[in-house]
Amino acid sequence: MRTIDYIYRFDPKNPSVKPPPADPEDARRSLESGNRLFSEWMRSCRTSTFSTGEPRYVVQCNGLEVGMVRAHGEMPKQAPFAVVVGCSDARVPPEMLFGQGFNDLFVIRVAGNVLADECWGSIDYALNLLADSIKLVVVLGHSGCGAVTAAVDAYLNPLRYSSARTTYMLRSILHRIFVPVHQAANGLAKVWGPNAATMPDYRRSLIESAVCLNAAHAAYNLYVEAERSWKSDVLALFGVYNLFTHQVSMPPQNFRVASSDSEPHVNLAYAPTHPREFDVLALQMAEILRPDVEPQQFAAPAGNGETSLGESHASRPFAQPRTPAAPQG
Repeated sequence: MRTIDYIYRFDPKNPSVKPPPADPEDARRSLESGNRLFSEWMRSCRTSTFSTGEPRYVVQCNGLEVGMVRAHGEMPKQAPFAVVVGCSDARVPPEMLFGQGFNDLFVIRVAGNVLADECWGSIDYALNLLADSIKLVVVLGHSGCGAVTAAVDAYLNPLRYSSARTTYMLRSILHRIFVPVHQAANGLAKVWGPNAATMPDYRRSLIESAVCLNAAHAAYNLYVEAERSWKSDVLALFGVYNLFTHQVSMPPQNFRVASSDSEPHVNLAYAPTHPREFDVLALQMAEILRPDVEPQQFAAPAGNGETSLGESHASRPFAQPRTPAAPQG
């Protein structure tokens, strides 16, 4: 049979073939490498590159994950290594697109990946009751997000927001996204000029920039909460899943050049640590999305990804890592 297999594998003779990440950086690399695996599988599906012999796209599952290791009939212990706050969109399944198996991720999904009270309750539960295993908290936005699109359309046409068709429940989501939309619009106006709103692809660019800023805001709030809770050993990250390339990155590719044939462009960014960084990201996205220049793929910074301690955070690209700050007493 000619198939393109994406397999979850458990080996009873070697149930611990996939050990949990040792530290936050190892956990970040696990998510990024898992997404590369998934995006390559999706590209194989599109190009009909069939599997021959040993399947190429295999997600290892250890005994703990599938509940095979238990004592005296006890249920397996919940031990995810990352909290993922993502959108409810059915096209964006976090475990699959990050190449993870059972018991790897504590997933919270809500339209627009907004942080409402119920989300905060789940996050607080994970950071405190699952503290022994949690290494990361990740905010996952995605291109073409319906909630962000609705917020952008309400920003461009306020009467739409006030109409009877926009229910109170929907407005409770949209109003949490208006600040990122406004910052994205300011970034486009500064880079594209005062007539930005009349230029080609303005609405779509505003949506894609707002998607990034919306994820950045949530990641910043998670960073602040982790610091407040003295959880400085837990890293806060964010990224945007591209529905065309199936890759998670920050900043994402220009939608005018992104395609399923794009080379792997995967990275999770570290959460902003100061509100001024939202303006930096808004300007960066406006430059990437400019319609009057030849679109180019954004390349992640070269080198080993380490950041010198003396470097100003405001001057660093969002893709680069940093060492978590110790709590101040």
